[in-house]
Amino acid sequence: MYLLEVLSGPLDGKTWQFEREITIGRDDSVADACITIDRYISRKHAQVKAQAGRLVLTDLHSRNGTKVGGRAVRGDARLAVGDPFVVGRTVLRVIVT
Repeated sequence: MYLLEVLSGPLDGKTWQFEREITIGRDDSVADACITIDRYISRKHAQVKAQAGRLVLTDLHSRNGTKVGGRAVRGDARLAVGDPFVVGRTVLRVIVT
């Protein structure tokens, strides 16, 4: 089981649990982790998937992009547990529960 946690931004401290994948966005009809307060997050912004013990972060063609380590995510990016990443102006991380 994984936990997606907001590290900074309008929902600092908010968490969502997931097992295999979670979609991040501003629209709760398409996003499991809904962050409506950050207007720089797209309706369906990014997705994190657990695959074979690894985490994969995918930008879903968002307007403002997704960043890991200050670099824009193009396609899929490997994500280590605990690594911070940015969607819109919100910093998130995934931890194991």
